[in-house]
Amino acid sequence: MIFLDEFGFTGQEATDMHFLARDAVRTQESILSRQILESASHETTVRIARAFRAGWPRGFSKVGQYRTVLDARDQPTNIDSLAWVVTDFLVDPLVYRNVAAWCLHHALQESSTTFQLDSCPSPTSEGFLTGSLLTLISERCQSWAAEADKPLTRTKASISLHRIDLSILGGEQATGGDFGLVLDFEEKWTQPASREEPPNSRIVPLIFQAKRYVRPTADVSQRHDIRGYQYELLTRNKCASAYILYENGTKKIGSPIPPLIKPAESVAKPGRTNVFEDSLDLPSYFFKAMYDTSFGPTAASPEEALRMMYANADADQLAMLAVIADSATAHLRYQEALRDLAPEIRRSRTPRSIEGPER
Repeated sequence: MIFLDEFGFTGQEATDMHFLARDAVRTQESILSRQILESASHETTVRIARAFRAGWPRGFSKVGQYRTVLDARDQPTNIDSLAWVVTDFLVDPLVYRNVAAWCLHHALQESSTTFQLDSCPSPTSEGFLTGSLLTLISERCQSWAAEADKPLTRTKASISLHRIDLSILGGEQATGGDFGLVLDFEEKWTQPASREEPPNSRIVPLIFQAKRYVRPTADVSQRHDIRGYQYELLTRNKCASAYILYENGTKKIGSPIPPLIKPAESVAKPGRTNVFEDSLDLPSYFFKAMYDTSFGPTAASPEEALRMMYANADADQLAMLAVIADSATAHLRYQEALRDLAPEIRRSRTPRSIEGPER
C-alpha cells in the first residue's frame, strides 16, 4: 500500500503498464517508423526529443523531474536521442504527473505509426487522411484507457477523443482535411506526490490546416482572392494554428514519414515550405500544447475555446471538430456550448458568393 499511497499505482500496475508500453514502442513497425524519420531528418528527431523537456516541470511527476535532471547530467547524449526518449524514458508511467496524459502519449505514438505505414503510402485525399487519423487516435485512447483502468477509475478520470457534431451550424460543411481540436485536461488524476503543486487544468484550442506533400517541401501558396494567403489567415487565428503535414502524393510512396506538425508562424512566405523545419510529431506537439506555458493561448471554458477557434474562421471552414479530454463527459459540454453559440457563429459566416475563389 505504500507504493499506492506514494505513486497512485500498485507496484504490479506500474510494472504491467511499463512493460506494455515498452513492448508497444519496440515493435517492428515502431522501430521502422523512427528509422524512416531519422534517416530523413536527424535534426527533426532531436527537436522532438527536446520538446518533451520544454514542459517537464509541469508535465512530469517528481520521479520524471528527477530523472530529467539526472539524465541530463549523466547521459547528455541520450536525452537528444528520440529512440532513447521514446523506448526508455517515456514508457515509464511513473514519469508522467498525470496517467491520462501518459495514456494519450502512447495512443498518439501508436496512431502516428499506424497512420504513417498504413494510410499514407497510397494516394488519397486530405479529408480521408484526417478522418483516418482522428479515428485511430480515438480507438487508441480507448485501448490505453482500458490498460490504465484501475488508476484512472480511482479518481473517475479517463482519456478519450470525441468528435463534435458540426451540423448544428447549418450551411454547407467543409469536406476537406482542416479541423479544430481542443485539449481539455482537468487533471482529475495526478500522482499523490505531485498534488502539493498547483493543478495543471488546461484548455487548449488548436486549428490544423491539412496538407499532402512529397518530400522535402509542401505547397503553402494557396491564396484567396479576398481573404489573402492561407498561411497568413492561420497566423491571425486567436488560438494556436499549424499545418499538419501528410506525406501522400499522386503515386504510391514506399516509406512515408510520420505526420508532422509545423506552426503557421514558421511559414515566412507563400510558396513551398520545408516540412522538417520547426516541425514536431504528434506526441511532442500535444505534450508542448498541454504543458509548455509559452506554447500558445488557452481558454477558460468550452465557450471561450470555441469562440477563439471561430473568431477568424467561417462556420463552414472546419471539416471536423474534436475534443481530447481526461473527462468522459467533456465532449458533451462542447456540444452544448456549440449549440448555444451557433447563431453567433452563423452570423459571422461570409457568403460564398462574396468570398471569391481560392487559388
